[in-house]
Amino acid sequence: MDCSIAHRLLMALLQYGLAAAGLEPLSSLGGALAGVAGGMLVGRKRSSKTISQPLFSPALAAALGSYGLVAVLLALISFPGPIHETLYPLMWRAAFPSVTTLKGFVSSQSFGQTFRFWAHPGSITLIAILVSYPFLRRFKISQSGALQAAARATWRSALPATIGVITTVGLSTLMEYCGMTLLLAQGLSAAVGAAFPVFSPLVGMLGAFATGSNTNSNVLFVSLQKNIALLLAVNPILLLSTQTAGGALGSMISPSKLIVGCSTVGLNGKEGQVLRRTLPYGLGISLMVGLLAMGIVLFG
Repeated sequence: MDCSIAHRLLMALLQYGLAAAGLEPLSSLGGALAGVAGGMLVGRKRSSKTISQPLFSPALAAALGSYGLVAVLLALISFPGPIHETLYPLMWRAAFPSVTTLKGFVSSQSFGQTFRFWAHPGSITLIAILVSYPFLRRFKISQSGALQAAARATWRSALPATIGVITTVGLSTLMEYCGMTLLLAQGLSAAVGAAFPVFSPLVGMLGAFATGSNTNSNVLFVSLQKNIALLLAVNPILLLSTQTAGGALGSMISPSKLIVGCSTVGLNGKEGQVLRRTLPYGLGISLMVGLLAMGIVLFG
């Protein structure tokens, strides 16, 4: 078997195994670490030069140790045991009372997403940082002031995305809560009818184009896709899959992604040319996904 195929297979199997074991937050990290380790081993094996440096430098070992601490903490909290029983039940979620809109739409009492303080990847990552940093300073792997510099850089890069996610989630929740999403679903299902699965990826693609993120596209339109699936008596999983596939394709035409990509490769000011080249591919692949979904509805 080709090494590259074996490499990808190893990453896929480990990611699937972690997800199937209930460790979804670790699945991507585990697959990535397996890919890094496999790449290092294959690279050393294929190198024709004599490698005098050790396989793991102190800096690399420290980095892997920090990531390993995240994995260990998540595993301890997620797997059944005394730590799981103590920390996992600690959670918070918002309660939304029943309301009636001026148009007569009645929203029943519901609850928001559950936030588990000690099982959230962000909390675990923060703990790993606070635990790892003294050891990095002790062994002179990290310079003085590195933690403060990293915190400032994280704040500058994360603040715009955080504001975007909060406002997008707020808009999506408001639309769902007051019946706007259901009204849109009824209108789309009536206009397009049973052929909507063909256009479902385009909805996700439009969301990613407008928000610049597949995640934000899903936040905005997952409820819409689910309601349309229920109205059309289609398996909701199918339309949710086409929604996120379309959102992923929308990244290639998103203005924010085009700006970042063009600035990275020195094509500033040529975003329009790149969009004209990528748009046909995005629409074509999205249409293929929609036709495949329609085929599953008709013949699956």
